[in-house]
Amino acid sequence: MPVWVVDRKRWNPALWSRYAHPVLADTLRGPSFMGFLRDLQSRIGEQPFLVITDELALLTISEHRTELEGLYHFRLPAHDTVLMLHDKARFHESAWEHGWPVPNGVVVRNLADIRKITSLRLPMILKPADKRHFHEGHAPRLITADNYADALSAAGKLLAQAGEVLVQETIEGPDDNIYFCLFYRGRNGETLGAFTGQKLASTPPGTGSTAFCTAAVNEELGRTTKDFLDQVNYFGFGGVEYKRDPRSGRFLIIEPTVGRTDWQEEAATLAGVNIPLTAYRHELDLQPLPAGPVDGGVVWQDSWIERIRFGAKPIPPLSVVVDGYWRRDDPLPALVHYPHNVAHAVASYLRRWLAGQPRRLDKADYPTWSSSKL
Repeated sequence: MPVWVVDRKRWNPALWSRYAHPVLADTLRGPSFMGFLRDLQSRIGEQPFLVITDELALLTISEHRTELEGLYHFRLPAHDTVLMLHDKARFHESAWEHGWPVPNGVVVRNLADIRKITSLRLPMILKPADKRHFHEGHAPRLITADNYADALSAAGKLLAQAGEVLVQETIEGPDDNIYFCLFYRGRNGETLGAFTGQKLASTPPGTGSTAFCTAAVNEELGRTTKDFLDQVNYFGFGGVEYKRDPRSGRFLIIEPTVGRTDWQEEAATLAGVNIPLTAYRHELDLQPLPAGPVDGGVVWQDSWIERIRFGAKPIPPLSVVVDGYWRRDDPLPALVHYPHNVAHAVASYLRRWLAGQPRRLDKADYPTWSSSKL
């Protein structure tokens, strides 16, 4: 199966895989990106299956989807559903309207709304409603607050940066209380591939991305996710992340992922649930592959940097650990990623040292990566 990987930066690791044809694009959003996709399809000469892994690319493709119909195989929810699931404020309000399990929170749209924050229980977490403000560098991804003074101040600053802010009570408890459900919904809304996983550690702890994860079996989450997807008439790739509230014992939705895959899809594949392949065969009307057992003994790690940071503490005994970059039969992504990442971290440290602010290297010094962009 020929695979093309599209990204903007030559040094992103997925472009170096021996199993992919690398394609560089000037941008992954806007009208010029749509023109690029049309040109790429004409060069390929067939109707390829489109797997989206970038959030900004997703929003552009969803908005202009009619331009790609007949050129690519792909499936998305209705555009208004994409926007509702993407926007944290809209999703929170829809959740309260429909009874979906989410943390208690308030939406801040103007200065008068800020005082509503004092009705929430501490500690709390504040996020820009539209994640584009974070991706474009205009606002932080999130801010945590342990007292009302900090929360009120942070809300005012975020409101100025992002226009709308979601403030929620923090779901306390360890990171291994976080679970996720990944899926692909086909042409009739049927769930063709589904996987439930569990985070074992996050970077940074409590609020960060997955450092280690593994397969998990949880029928309650499967039912909750299916009911939610049925209500929004969902199609295509997606995921829902949950955390168990230690006070109530309920699983609450942290956030949905709409229209795209993410890193955790690889954890599912390693465990025996290859959701992108299942979707590909469905959209090309190929015979589905028989379902096999889920291997709960595989642990996916974001990178060896996380192993150095955490050690083996989050990893269950006798687990087989698979790195997010290193493969013996496909070494170039790791050989590109790790030296470049270390060089970036050292350069960041040296800039601070020369400015008279020496400190130990930490996660903030390392650039963030995506496994692939399209």
